[in-house]
Amino acid sequence: MEEVKEPKSHIPVRLNILFLIVFLFFAAIILRLAFVQLVEGEQYRHELEKFSIRELPISAPRGRILDKNGAVLVSNKPVYTVQYVEEQGQDIDEEKVADRLAKILIPDGGKIGTDKELLKKTIELRSTLPVAYDTQKTNELKAKIAAKLQAVPKQEEVDKMSDFNLVKTALYVGLRVRSPFDDKERKDVINKLTANSKSMGKAVDLNGMSDLELLKNAISANLQIPLTLDKEDRDELSKEVKAQIRMLPTPSGLSDKSDMELLRYANLFDMDIPLPLTEQQRQFQWHKLSLLQEMRSPQMASYIPRRVKVNITQDEMFQIEERRTELPGISVELEPVRQIFEDPDGSPFATHILGYINAIQPEKLKEYEAQGYNAIDRIGVTGLESSYERYLRGKDGIMDVHVNKNSETVEKTLRQAPEPGNDLVLALDWRFQSKVEAILKEEFEAFKKKPTTPKEFKDTHVLVMNPNTGEVLAMASYPDYNLNLYYDRKKFNENYSSLILPNEANRFIYTPYPPASTYKPLSVMIALQEGLTTPTETINDRGGLTIGTSYKRNWKPGGHGIVNARRALQVSNNTYMYEMAVRLARRGGENWVKQFSVLDYYNAQFGLGVKTGIDLPGESTGRPNPYSYYGNLADAMIGQYDLFTPMQIGQYVSTIANGGYRIRPHLVKEIRRGTTDPKKPGQTLTLIEPQVLNRVDIDPKYIQVVREGMRMVTQPGGTVSRAFNGLPFAVAAKSGTAQTGQRAENALVVGFAPYENPQVVFVVIAPNSLRDGTSSSDATGPIARRLLEAYNELNPGVLTHGVPVPSTQTTQP
Repeated sequence: MEEVKEPKSHIPVRLNILFLIVFLFFAAIILRLAFVQLVEGEQYRHELEKFSIRELPISAPRGRILDKNGAVLVSNKPVYTVQYVEEQGQDIDEEKVADRLAKILIPDGGKIGTDKELLKKTIELRSTLPVAYDTQKTNELKAKIAAKLQAVPKQEEVDKMSDFNLVKTALYVGLRVRSPFDDKERKDVINKLTANSKSMGKAVDLNGMSDLELLKNAISANLQIPLTLDKEDRDELSKEVKAQIRMLPTPSGLSDKSDMELLRYANLFDMDIPLPLTEQQRQFQWHKLSLLQEMRSPQMASYIPRRVKVNITQDEMFQIEERRTELPGISVELEPVRQIFEDPDGSPFATHILGYINAIQPEKLKEYEAQGYNAIDRIGVTGLESSYERYLRGKDGIMDVHVNKNSETVEKTLRQAPEPGNDLVLALDWRFQSKVEAILKEEFEAFKKKPTTPKEFKDTHVLVMNPNTGEVLAMASYPDYNLNLYYDRKKFNENYSSLILPNEANRFIYTPYPPASTYKPLSVMIALQEGLTTPTETINDRGGLTIGTSYKRNWKPGGHGIVNARRALQVSNNTYMYEMAVRLARRGGENWVKQFSVLDYYNAQFGLGVKTGIDLPGESTGRPNPYSYYGNLADAMIGQYDLFTPMQIGQYVSTIANGGYRIRPHLVKEIRRGTTDPKKPGQTLTLIEPQVLNRVDIDPKYIQVVREGMRMVTQPGGTVSRAFNGLPFAVAAKSGTAQTGQRAENALVVGFAPYENPQVVFVVIAPNSLRDGTSSSDATGPIARRLLEAYNELNPGVLTHGVPVPSTQTTQP
């Protein structure tokens, strides 16, 4: 039987082939990876670095500000804005672009500096000036610089210098020096400079100077200052000084320098060299440098567009578009800026209520960036724009910007659309605010023309509030200015010194005034509450009272005769208040000085000398009098002691009017969700309810005595009876004439209406409006009367019939 041969298996061969294929496959991958890593790795690394994605914020529209009826007071309007950004692959001559832009854009009319300042600014921005001296002037300039160069010490002398001479040399060769003084050394320098100034018959304020300014003054006065540097600081400064000396040319090396190069050395040595420019050329160079500065803003990455100029004209926009090829990196974009409501006659509106926005200051940029802001954002600076910044600010959108390794833009993609900020609804009616402003202007101008009006009379202020809710119904100063000026740089510069600067401060919350006789209602309440008198007790006013060693007179020679609490208010009797001050002091015995704290206690109860809580930024607490002499108690009781702001006086009068509740004043009544459709109001997010800060520690029956006395002020025999005579509703008021220590006196009138159920409180202050013999009601009475008439006209029935007083509950401030 034959042996059967088993067929040979082909599996091993196939496996070997398979293994070979797999081996070759992996070998190919490894070779490719090696090729990519070793041969093309550098190229791919560059490609990876070439592009990255960065987030570019898209500014969200700010929320609007509306009046109580929905009329838009502040909105956003689109304007043309010139922007600059370096695009991909562009090597832009920024100075040339700025020069061309300066020939298109109208100058803002900003301040033109000196030639020395112009040269310094030019060099700071790495720019040039079109200067060309004649041969003689060039040689003279070289000689002056050569003299400076010859005075530069040799490098080998630097290490041997004292610390003071090292710092002096560093400044001489144009280096920046950090503050070299400790507190003791600074004080010593100030003392030496003060003594030197006195010896030369000069008066110089040194306390506000920086250390560097003090050092420069000491050097110019040839004073030797004991100064000690740390070893590390000295070594570093020595190295910098030597390096700077090496870079300086020799006097003979100036021969081949251009005029501009010579001027750079002149700037380095802090020389004041007249520039060979016409006045027109100087203005153009300042204009060009202002544009170049915006283009080179160091606070922003190069891929973020910089605002070069906001709110350009349509003609300027067309010119830029026509010359786009000559202006690389420049574009004109539409962006929103704030638009402030103007009165129908074009006059300003609510200047010190609404406020304005502006770019974030460089020194505050990090603080705001930590809160999520961007360098290009604008923030509220004053008014409601500032105090409600977090509500008005919208949520920025996001644009994905593909940039290369040089931060140049390659592509843009919208990732998230911006969301508008929330809207504010105010408690005021724009019609009443506008009417009050018109009344104030008319009465101011009319009173200003009277021959008896002091020349010092320059402004008047009116505040109107609801005493039951704290709502501010009107707040106006005259003169004022249009807030839209902040968004037109040219007009802003033209009006800043003459119109804006003198009237920029919000007098209602910043500036304290003596309350004068408007304080007397509180004096009477203090006297009654402290048991110093009774409502019916009378005193006989014979024209004054001896206080300590001095005799203080009543304003009426011979006095008012028999007066009680109510009549003392009606005729504004000083002697009654003096008597109450004497009784208060007598109760304190030998510690009578402690009785000033009694006044402070009641002042704070009514909002005087403390912050009112108004929703505006930077409120002042007033100005306490630093003196506490015996006679000052009498001065305080007639309102000639501490100083209070108009807003504090308004809160004080409101507390009397509503029966003793100190309520936080507020301008905003409601906050709504922002909307892009102006015809559809957004959802209400917050309602601002009346907030009672405290109930005053005064018996209500004594508050009523004062209310009755203030009512008598407006009736026959009262100090302001003429001003309110014939009105169809009852008014309670108190006038005041404040002595200021100057030739002119302040006029005030405060009050509320209707007397039976107060709905309106008013404060009118006319600083420096009176001379001796002029009644305060002459300056303020007509304004108060007309504003009440205007309110009554716009709100029929409120003052003539009254409305129910809403209940109030005490809440935490």
